[in-house]
Amino acid sequence: MNSKDQHVIIAANPKSGSGDSSVRVTQLREAIVAKGLACDVYDDLETVRARSVSGLQAGNLRAVVAAGGDGTAAVLANLLPAELPLLLFPMGTENLLAKHMGLTADVRQACAALLKGRSQALDVGSAGGKIFLVVLSCGFDARVVQLTHARRTGHITRWSYAQPVLQTMREYRFPKIPFRAGGDAEPHTAAWLFVFNVPRYGAALDFCPQADPTDGLLDICTFKNSGITYGMAYLWRLWWRSHQRLTGFEHRRCSEMVIEAPLDQHGQPMQDVPYQLDGDPGGVLPLKVEVLRKRLTLLQPAELT
Repeated sequence: MNSKDQHVIIAANPKSGSGDSSVRVTQLREAIVAKGLACDVYDDLETVRARSVSGLQAGNLRAVVAAGGDGTAAVLANLLPAELPLLLFPMGTENLLAKHMGLTADVRQACAALLKGRSQALDVGSAGGKIFLVVLSCGFDARVVQLTHARRTGHITRWSYAQPVLQTMREYRFPKIPFRAGGDAEPHTAAWLFVFNVPRYGAALDFCPQADPTDGLLDICTFKNSGITYGMAYLWRLWWRSHQRLTGFEHRRCSEMVIEAPLDQHGQPMQDVPYQLDGDPGGVLPLKVEVLRKRLTLLQPAELT
């Protein structure tokens, strides 16, 4: 370990997870200090950003720990310099990126990663200038995310999505979403559109095992047909991992794309079709999406001793 980088910052999201996250964060801090490193905990993002930048410039900052879920990691990726190592300490609902990296909320594993783990540069997606790490989607599930966060009063669990799912099933009209991938001259359309950087999705659904956050490309997965009936059929095929053989499914790779706003019955762009980034509301279409190569530096697990 470099004698200069003896400091660790924990960025703690008090809303992540379903239990008392502060207890685990305290245990992590105490374990890091016991290993001979200085460690501060902040839950204010501006403080995390300012202290991280100053520590990086001074040469005494070893890493920032993202103590939260995928949304916490994405927020930090947007705030912090690309070269600053980030360690995931997963305490969210899905923790998709941490699962992909083989990281858990184990204090011993986190300390080993800080002391002996190697760093890896990963690609990220950029949507409207905002970084996402795992997945972007438009339409139905983005509306569910939008409603869930509007109702949020504390920790989000899988049950938090139940009422928003039922409401969206009743109200959503499944417009055909136009998009252009790479240098396409003519737009494609889809009722369900997902853009993956990492091969993970909630509820262990294996949408896109081809996705690779080191290949310089984003993976677009689309389903053609509209409506809940088709949606349930797609979900069934997803559970059995046979969806990519459907005639209504398409997979593309590209480094950049444009997702346009669907047209209403009068031929005017709709103003209320949402998109979500890593489980957080992103905004409404239209949207430009691109890959940023090696924009994120993550610490990988190390052997426990």
